[in-house]
Amino acid sequence: MKRMGGFTLLEVLVALAIFALVAASVLTATARSLQIAARLEDKTLAMWIADNRLSEMQLAREPVANGREQGEVAFAGRRWQWQSEVEATSEADMRRVTLWVAPMAQDRSAAGVRERSVVSLNGFVGVMR
Repeated sequence: MKRMGGFTLLEVLVALAIFALVAASVLTATARSLQIAARLEDKTLAMWIADNRLSEMQLAREPVANGREQGEVAFAGRRWQWQSEVEATSEADMRRVTLWVAPMAQDRSAAGVRERSVVSLNGFVGVMR
């Protein structure tokens, strides 16, 4: 009796198990890559918002006052919140500005902008006299 060539059931099952492990690894790596890309997009957009806000403060006709301020902005089809803190420096004509930017919170009970921020930016603003 001549035996037919081909794979045994055990060989097929082993091949399927190997394929399943490889596929699961690829899917996990892809999901992680997508999460990282989304986080990088958030950080990039938030940094642009912070940089724009700092530029607005530097170009303002009125000198910036010490203290905190916060607001909302629509950018890249999404809503964002920002918070700024202006402090005096050892140089009388300079103010230190710290900006925090976070995606808009879904619920009102969420933590503050600082706690949820994806970026913070430090800069300086001159005070013209």
